[in-house]
Amino acid sequence: MGIYCWENKINNKMYVGSGDPLYLRISDYYQSWYLKSKTNLYIVRSLNKYSLNGFNIHILEDSNSENLIMCEQKWIDLINPAYNTNPIAGSTKGYTHTTEAKEKMRILATGRKHTDEVIDLMSKNRRGINNSFYNKKIPLRQ
Repeated sequence: MGIYCWENKINNKMYVGSGDPLYLRISDYYQSWYLKSKTNLYIVRSLNKYSLNGFNIHILEDSNSENLIMCEQKWIDLINPAYNTNPIAGSTKGYTHTTEAKEKMRILATGRKHTDEVIDLMSKNRRGINNSFYNKKIPLRQ
């Protein structure tokens, strides 16, 4: 368990994170599936843009599970890393958007249309075994 920091060699921006166990958390960044699937994360987009060679990784501190989030918060406060979008350490799992935020997202999405290419792709991705009704018996109404 511990705290790590990615440092961009080009623009000196940093990201502070924690892992339990640390080696598994860091190894995620070296997996192509992770870098492709987590593109909503600012640090992952930057790793994809500059490649792993554009970054240094530092192990900042070893910690036990009771102090892990507290230690991560200490380093976030100290470094003020640009890649951390949440200034509070810990997971955003279980976070619920406010009603106002949901309304803003709804308004932004209103009127947005999928291209024909995207519609075809979604259709193909839901065929066969990928269909939620695949191999299920559905009773017919009479």
